Amino acid sequence: MSTDAYPHYSAPAGPGRPLLFLLHGTGGDERQLLSVGHEVLPGAGIVAPRGDVSEQGAARFFRRTGEGVYDMDDLARATAKMQGFIRAHAAAQKPSAVLGLGYSNGANILASVIFADPSLLDAAVLMHPLIPFAPRLSGPPRTRLLITAGRRDPICPATMTSRLAAQLEGAGAQTEIAWHEGGHELRPGEIEAARTFFARYGGTADEERSMTGPNIEFQDLGNKGRYVHAVDGDEAELTFVRVGESQIIIDHTEVPQRFRGKGVGEALVAHAVEQARKDGVKIRPLCPFAAVQFRRHPEWADVLAR
Repeated sequence: MSTDAYPHYSAPAGPGRPLLFLLHGTGGDERQLLSVGHEVLPGAGIVAPRGDVSEQGAARFFRRTGEGVYDMDDLARATAKMQGFIRAHAAAQKPSAVLGLGYSNGANILASVIFADPSLLDAAVLMHPLIPFAPRLSGPPRTRLLITAGRRDPICPATMTSRLAAQLEGAGAQTEIAWHEGGHELRPGEIEAARTFFARYGGTADEERSMTGPNIEFQDLGNKGRYVHAVDGDEAELTFVRVGESQIIIDHTEVPQRFRGKGVGEALVAHAVEQARKDGVKIRPLCPFAAVQFRRHPEWADVLAR
């Protein structure tokens, strides 16, 4: 299988570094999880493919006939294709570890690859997977697994998540679960759980970590506010204005050249989203950069002002 089997984003792993495959959810693309990848494993090489199936214009990795009803023949095709794609990149780069992280549909295809080849990846994070069938592993499981999920997820019910974990553990796979109290959206707690889970596969220097997993400070300015990432006098910022008690408007995001390409701007918006959830308010992203981030992150729709 070719390394170009899918359109993809690639940042090669350096010598002695791990390689992390990022698999997006339905409607996402190869950039959807880049900031997550940089945050959970700073310094890793990254390969992020775009799904080759279109569902009314939304990219996916395999076909389905309804919510939770998979086209099993196409799933088998997609599994073999993804398995070959991962193997080709791993052979070309020879990383210290081969790792995977998938969200929703990306988690489903990643799980199917692991079922088909339990020795291909060293570890994987499955974020909000839905596996509506009993998995059959083709051999002894080697892949360490972390499943993250929402207890109130209407798409991936908690009962099915627990059943999947039990089935994997029953097959001998080393499996952990990290829950949050929400639905299908990604939350900071599961990002932190993934960071802890991947920590054994190679961290980087503190300076590099601060650049790829930015520290964000919140500044409350009355009816305004800002989120800031600052290093050695350079600041990336997101500013917003409060509109009554139920809405904020993101009006500006600025990221200096030094921080670009490292997920800092996306992290600023993500912090605003998480705080909005805690405060029970909606966000109107008038800033063009923030608006683009909301389009790339359908899991943030719960806080988007309509």
